[in-house]
Formats: sequence, structure tokens, C-alpha cells
Amino acid sequence: MAYIEIDPDPILYNIRKFRDLAGQSGLSLTAVTKFCTSDPEILQILEKEGITSVADSNMPNFLALPPELAGKFSKSLIKTRLSDIRALPDIPEYLWPDRLFVSDEKLLAAAALLPSGRKPGIMLIVEVGDLKEGFYPDQLPDIIARFKTLPIEGVSANFACLSGKMPDAKSLEILKQCAALIPGNPDISVGGTVVYQLLAEGRLSAPVSEIRIGEGIFFGHDSSSGGYLPGFRTGAFTLYGEIIEIREKEITGPDGGGHTALGGLRQPRKTGKRLCAVLDFGVLAASSGDIVPVDPAVEIAGQTFDFTVADITDSQRKYAAGEYVGFTADYAAASQALLNTYITRIILKE
Repeated sequence: MAYIEIDPDPILYNIRKFRDLAGQSGLSLTAVTKFCTSDPEILQILEKEGITSVADSNMPNFLALPPELAGKFSKSLIKTRLSDIRALPDIPEYLWPDRLFVSDEKLLAAAALLPSGRKPGIMLIVEVGDLKEGFYPDQLPDIIARFKTLPIEGVSANFACLSGKMPDAKSLEILKQCAALIPGNPDISVGGTVVYQLLAEGRLSAPVSEIRIGEGIFFGHDSSSGGYLPGFRTGAFTLYGEIIEIREKEITGPDGGGHTALGGLRQPRKTGKRLCAVLDFGVLAASSGDIVPVDPAVEIAGQTFDFTVADITDSQRKYAAGEYVGFTADYAAASQALLNTYITRIILKE
């Protein structure tokens, strides 16, 4: 059966890099673990390098944590639903998110109904140009005044998620002005590996107090800029497909008279008689554009929903049915594979 192998070493190395950069600017570091469903074994890797704060988009991932591990992390729910808030009274308090990131008044009203003394901290998401979610800045004075009984801890913004909006001095100034509306010493939390450049240049500092990083920690990569982060490590996640058939096939161009199971025309890079290995995963586990063969002589000839055909003609290795073909997985591929119940997770020893 296909499996995804996780190497802790690059992850631990990248945590140290980000932690040092954040510390130089007086910022705290939160690891975004939504892509790996906040897997307890992966959280234990983070714990070894001093990560005490994690963020996830799906509350059930927090609810699946064992009690002894759940209490070791501050847990932020960065995609909060009304149903999440309404479910809290029926959930053991040790599993509650410590912070809810909220962008709608109806959710704030629901949070206000939670039992006194048992309300998670509230982070108000601000719309600063990404267009995904958030209150508009001019809404905040009224929001903060009407929900002053809530433990509003600060403001947050996401960058380059939906629109490609990059963080800049103007957007950070807007966040600073919004935070100033909140009594006390409010937090400013910014999300996305996209903030790396500002961080590296020392342009992220007070009043920003927290950075939330996922892709940079786990992959050493920033999809928003389309490149790998200099000095960071990659290759933590490798997807292995089990070979279920090896056979020589006559590979032709898109002349079969119809579309593929995925709805397009097959466009193989090489045609003619090719030795092909049929693997036991398809695009439901990882798309061909998001994985790179570990063996440089292997090419992906095509995919269906649950099969991948690898062209192994030019490889010096002698593959056989029952053996595996490995692929380095990027953020998207690893996310899909880790969500797929038919892909086994294997974490290497350090």
C-alpha cells in the first residue's frame, strides 16, 4: 500500500531557523499544522524544538489529540465556524481551542453566550487586501464596543492566500491602527510563510507579536513567491507508491478518441514502446504536478483518480511488482496524502 514517509530532520532544522529569526525581532512563532491534521506524532516533533503554539483550520483535529499532548500546546482555530462555537459546551475543556480567529458578528454573538469564565480568546481577523476573510478596518470600533465582554486578544491578517496580496508597510500600519482600538496589550498575528522576506530583513517587529508559519517550517518553501527559502531544508515528505504492474506499453499521443477519467486529453512527454509501472495512488492522493520522482530517470506518464503510471524505461534500477517508487511531495501533495485514509504515515527516527 502507498505510504508517505516523514523525515523529522529538515523540519527541526527549519524550526530552529524560523525561531531564531522570530526571536531577533521579538516575535513568537506558531506552527500551522492544518495540512497534517495536527497529527500527534508530528506535534511531538515540533515539541522537541520548543514549539508550544499550533494553529489548525479544523477543530476535530484538536479533538483527536490525546489529553497529555493537548495540554502542551496553545491551540488556535484559524478557521472558526459557527458550529464550532456552538459545539464547545459539549467538549472537554482541555480540548478547547485557546484562541478563535473570527471574522463575523454572528460568531462573536455565539461566543458571548459561552459560559462565563470559559470563553476562548478572540482574534479579530482584519481584511487588508487578501479578500479571503476579515472585518473591514472601519467596522472594528463598533465591533469592539459591542462585544467588550469578550476576551478580545488582538487582530490578525492573512496574506497571499486568495488574491496574492503581499504584506507591506501599509497593511502592517492598518493592523497597528486596528490593534490600538483594543484595550490592554493586544496581539498582532500575521499568517503565512509569505512574511519570510520581511522577517529576514528585520522589518517585522513590534507591534506585530506573532507569526504563523506552516509551509516554510515543513517544506522550506513559499508558494506565494514560488520559490524555496534560502538556507532552509526541503525533502521532509516522500510519497511512495506500490507497484501493482510492470509492462511495456505503446504510448501514443492524445488520439484515443475521448477524454481521460480526469476530463482532459492525455499529453505524454515520450511516446513509443515504454516500460511502465502502474502505482497504487492517483490524484486523490497527490497530483502529478505536485510530486517529483526521487529517481531522476523516472517520469510520470499519466494519472487517474486512483492510479499513477510511471515511465521507468530510462531508469538503471530494476523495479518489480510489490516494490515502491518514491516521489518528493510538496505542500499540496503532502496535504492530500495525509488526508487520504489509504495512505499510511511513517515517521523516520531522528
